[in-house]
Amino acid sequence: MKTKKAISILLAVLMLITPMFALSAQAAEVENSVAPVSSMTAYQNFLDELMVEYNISGVAYVTHNGRVLCQSVRGMQNTAENKPMTIDTLFPIGSISKQFCAATVLLLQEQGKLSVDDKLSKYFPEYTIGRDITIENLLNMRSGIRDHINPDSQYKGHEIPTNEYPLSNTATEQENQQAILDWLFTQELKFTPDKTMSYSNTNYFLLSLIVEQVSGMSYSDFIKQNIFEPLGMTNSGIYEELVHSENLAENHELEEYQEYIDPYIKGLAQGAGDLVSNAKDMDKWMTALSKGTLLSEESFKQMTTPRHGYGFGVNVDPELCSISHNGATVTYLSAMMSYYEKGLNIFVVTNDAASLEYPIDYFAIDVDNDINTDIMLGDVDSDGDVSIIDATAIQLDIAQIEKLTDEQAQYADTDGDKGLSIMDATEIQLFIAGL
Repeated sequence: MKTKKAISILLAVLMLITPMFALSAQAAEVENSVAPVSSMTAYQNFLDELMVEYNISGVAYVTHNGRVLCQSVRGMQNTAENKPMTIDTLFPIGSISKQFCAATVLLLQEQGKLSVDDKLSKYFPEYTIGRDITIENLLNMRSGIRDHINPDSQYKGHEIPTNEYPLSNTATEQENQQAILDWLFTQELKFTPDKTMSYSNTNYFLLSLIVEQVSGMSYSDFIKQNIFEPLGMTNSGIYEELVHSENLAENHELEEYQEYIDPYIKGLAQGAGDLVSNAKDMDKWMTALSKGTLLSEESFKQMTTPRHGYGFGVNVDPELCSISHNGATVTYLSAMMSYYEKGLNIFVVTNDAASLEYPIDYFAIDVDNDINTDIMLGDVDSDGDVSIIDATAIQLDIAQIEKLTDEQAQYADTDGDKGLSIMDATEIQLFIAGL
């Protein structure tokens, strides 16, 4: 019997944007009633059962080398209109937005318009307290800058920062952002830049403003023209522009969060948690990163070189060649995991965090533990042995990826002995691992 990850974290209060660090290390084991995966059909059954077990109202989407392995949709997009969720439903993705902001910075560096070694004194000369902080310090959360959105356990009495400067729904984006900057430039740093790591939304807020300065465009226009349009991400954009879309999932039980600041005040979350997307577009994004169709090899290497486990806008596991992150905005929760060398992408999102049985991060880990392990080891029925089921399932996968002879495609007979053998399954396993 397999195990799954669970954690008893209270989900009553969700901050605007949260990181996902060392998820598997935090989890406690509980019994998992989900049956072992044994075929492509079982992948789908497994995912559907997991959606019910976690009580997810939302979407889960898993692809491998550009092919959909399984996808699951559950719940209502709009209860008042009796409109069910679909695979195309839009959701705010919270802190997953940070990796997009990181990519805009790296694109500008590729164009020779900035360097991650630049100091903030170049872009914010009035920020004398933070003048020696570099763009790279912002990207990998090593700046020492206080978070302008969430109370920070490393800062004095953990004051709520949004109570300390004026924001308004009637003010312009620029007016709200200037209010944040005026406040920020008076705040002490929590530590000497690059000395340690501390997650702060303000790092990516500042990065988005640097993108605007360097490009001469609004941040939203730059990200549209340089990421969304080239990648064909036609269902992604800034929350402000998509808030009234008929395809946006409703926010559940908002009244429980009225004591907290409205997360959609203009300019507040720019660069740090301002994007909306859906499962298919997120898969395009993860695939573009893994295939090198957006960033250069050098830029992607910079993005995925971790300091204390964090790269540029992503959590990184260099041994597994994987990147991950989660996002939270009021009752929207999302998680992404991408194995950029293996070509496996996992994305899950919900609009009703209060109903979850377990944190959404662990849903992604459960999918990863079962599907990723089965694909890479060739043991699709998880019985620890090479079997006809294993060889046949892998054979069917390969047949759709690589051109095989009729005999190979029909029998998976890699050693030419006219029968199924351990050698056949092993050769196929090694071949698909190479893909």
